[in-house]
Amino acid sequence: MHRLRKTALCVILAVFCCASSAYGADDLITWIRRTGGLVDLEIGAVNDKGLRGTKAARDMKKDQIAVHLPAHLAIPLGDGSVTPEENTVILLRQQRDHPEWNASMLPYWESLPRMGASITKENMPQAALHLLQDPVLAASIVVHNAYTKNVFEGGKPALIENFAQELPGIDLQFFRHLTSVVASYAFLFPSEDGVPHRMLLPLLDMINHANQPGANLHIMQAESGDIYAYTLRDIRAGEELKHTYTTGIRRNDHCIFHYGFVQESDTPALVEQDLPAGNLYDVSPYAETDYDIGGPLSSKAELQRLQAVLDSFTTTAAQDAELLQVQTPWWKFWARGVPRNDLERMFVQYRMMRKEGLHYVVQKLKDALMVTHEL
Repeated sequence: MHRLRKTALCVILAVFCCASSAYGADDLITWIRRTGGLVDLEIGAVNDKGLRGTKAARDMKKDQIAVHLPAHLAIPLGDGSVTPEENTVILLRQQRDHPEWNASMLPYWESLPRMGASITKENMPQAALHLLQDPVLAASIVVHNAYTKNVFEGGKPALIENFAQELPGIDLQFFRHLTSVVASYAFLFPSEDGVPHRMLLPLLDMINHANQPGANLHIMQAESGDIYAYTLRDIRAGEELKHTYTTGIRRNDHCIFHYGFVQESDTPALVEQDLPAGNLYDVSPYAETDYDIGGPLSSKAELQRLQAVLDSFTTTAAQDAELLQVQTPWWKFWARGVPRNDLERMFVQYRMMRKEGLHYVVQKLKDALMVTHEL
């Protein structure tokens, strides 16, 4: 049994460290169908940036089931208060202690991001954080990065004392990677005891996020434990399918901090930190509409506060946009701050969109205060 457990960990290490997958998207779908599930969508790239992507295989009506996952395919983790690091240890122990189950889940393991492909606060390179031009966000990422390392080194003995002894072969780099995947891919559902629990869900974690009302899918868990993804409206064949991961990531500082991506919006938007009472963990009760004429945030004090934030940056949104447009090899313009890879481009895009949101609201406030003769 000890040899089987060690082999199980070797299998999962090989999967995530391998450059290519032995299974394709069709294999994952076939596996789900063979184990009692239903899949009525296609897996495929929807842009050149993301790891995930699904599309409607045909025209679909509202309330139509796109995916049905039997309960036995869901991988239970900890409750909602458990950290990604602890959930990762829970997952590794399941893989070690149940080698036959671990082998049966291989098509799913193969679908998850390879080493270096998933970048979140648990494994973000610290050398690039200055590009965010956001000291609070950068410092918070450093803290979480250090916490992940601390857990691996035995800093939380109630969870695990010695990785080398209990989970042989797992090094810090791999632990960071798997923790990043668990942090950004796990779902949270309420349970019978009223306590939310996290779980990994094959295929469903490949569906991209959209804020409401942009989502066209909803994912729910039935009383039987089965998981369903159903359409919220009519959908055309080839249209990308999206669901709302959580309403707590409507703004880009939350997106980048918790999931490692940024999202564009039709109207420039503030980040959570730039709204009163907002921070990286809590959602502000306010929105851009509160800066309209007569709104609760329509004041000279707010104008001065937001203008001070906008004036604190070392580059403008226009300059950031120019950096993102540079096509010449990065090494010729490195000193000018040209991003060298996708992560650095995301950081520059984040700060650019943050400034655009600030400029938009500052101008909105100026217009409102001019109308009320307060400016």
